[in-house]
Amino acid sequence: MSGRGAFEHVHLALLEAAQVQARRQALAELLVERYQVLRVLGQSVKSLVCSGRCMASGEQVVIKRYFDELAYRAEVSGYLLFRSGPIAGMRYQDARHQVLVLDFLQGRLPVPADLPEVIAAYAVMHATALANIQRAVGPRTFPAFFDPCISSRYRFPRFDLQGVSVGDCKPEHLRLSVDGVRILDLETHSLQRSVWFDILSLGRRLGAEPVFSSNLEQWVARYCACREIPVHYYDLRKIRECLKRVQALEPGREYSEEALA
Repeated sequence: MSGRGAFEHVHLALLEAAQVQARRQALAELLVERYQVLRVLGQSVKSLVCSGRCMASGEQVVIKRYFDELAYRAEVSGYLLFRSGPIAGMRYQDARHQVLVLDFLQGRLPVPADLPEVIAAYAVMHATALANIQRAVGPRTFPAFFDPCISSRYRFPRFDLQGVSVGDCKPEHLRLSVDGVRILDLETHSLQRSVWFDILSLGRRLGAEPVFSSNLEQWVARYCACREIPVHYYDLRKIRECLKRVQALEPGREYSEEALA
């Protein structure tokens, strides 16, 4: 999770073929009594992601092994923060070996036409995170209606939270099926970024920037309707500034939320 209100695109080096094979074999030996490790789905110096099968039930799963402790801890905390939201279920966790086993989600990747449904899913994610935080700290210390988005017109100075976002909103981190939208990869979540970072950065990755630029009020209204928040709660000027910063992001560039205050 980001601790400084910024997001940076990171390009991770890949493992050599022999390293992939060795780490896949080590993972298979580690999980031999619980899960069968099948195909490598993705890999880098940070992690290895494989398809798998539960030995007891025969169900398909996704197995992730991290080689970076901070990344592992961030992913686990993300699944706790957004629990009960539209995410994959976490079936098994091994903190010692930094392994997570998740539900296997079928579905297709999103296209620009899916934006209304995707926006609704992110709205649920944000609301879920805030509700989980409220349950954790207690209703007496957390307002019943509290959205700390930096793009809001309102401020709650008693709280350190500046926002809540999932983070790395690539199209490949979403699955759409008859069951709705599911959001994957929660390692880059943050409590110091606006909710609009998720929606606007995903729109950019989908090539939907012109749609956002010309119809921003429509998308803000869609999000607010899903959250049951009055549209006037948000400051469109600040959201437009957020959009400009997201549009300017390039590899190695950082998004700093504080600059929008």
